[in-house]
Amino acid sequence: MSWEKYYSRLRLLPERYKRPVPLVAEILPALKRRKVRIVLDLGCGAGRHCVFLASNGFDVLGLDASESALRMASQWIRMERLANVALVQGSMTDIPSDDDHFEAVISISVMHHALKKDISRSMAEIHRTLKKDGIFFANLASIHDPRYGAGQEVEENTFRLPEAFEEKRFEELHHFFTKREVSELLTSFAKADVKLLKNKPNYWKVTAVK
Repeated sequence: MSWEKYYSRLRLLPERYKRPVPLVAEILPALKRRKVRIVLDLGCGAGRHCVFLASNGFDVLGLDASESALRMASQWIRMERLANVALVQGSMTDIPSDDDHFEAVISISVMHHALKKDISRSMAEIHRTLKKDGIFFANLASIHDPRYGAGQEVEENTFRLPEAFEEKRFEELHHFFTKREVSELLTSFAKADVKLLKNKPNYWKVTAVK
C-alpha cells in the first residue's frame, strides 16, 4: 500500500503532522456544544487528530490501514499519557464497530483516495456506525483542484497521481468530487452542508447529521 510504504520509511514525524488541520480545530466548539463524547477518526494516520481530540477530553478511536502509521500514533499517545484513545488497523469500507456507536466521525484528506464504489461503501459504514443525531465532518478533493485531470485516469473524475512528501514519492488514487456528487453521497443523512473551504478551495468542507 502506498501510505504504508510512506509511513514505514519515516524516521521522525514531520512537524506538519504534529498539529491538527485548521478544519478540525474549527469544529471543536461544535463538538463540545453537541456534548459529543465518542469520536471516530477515520484514516487517522500518525495520530495528530486522535491526540488533539483526546487532549480536549473526547474518547477517540483511530482507524487506519497502515500498520506503520498506527505504530507512530501509538508511541505518540503513550508519550502524551492519553488513556482515552484506542487504535485499530482496518479499512474505511468495513469499520469494526457496532451500529449506532459514535457520536461524531471525522475524516480528513482520506476518503477521496479511493474508487467511487469504495467511497460509497465507506459513507454507508459511517452512517451505520453513527448514532442518531451523530455528526460527520470531512474534507473531500474538489474538481476545482489544479491537479484535476492530471495523471492516469482510472474512472470518471478519478486519477492516479504522484505524491511527494519529505522527498518520498509514490502514486495514489485521487477522486475529485463535484458538489452534486458529494450531496448525493449524503442523501441518507437528515441534514448536510457542502461548501468549498475558504482557506483551501480545492477541497469541499462536509458537515452532515444523521
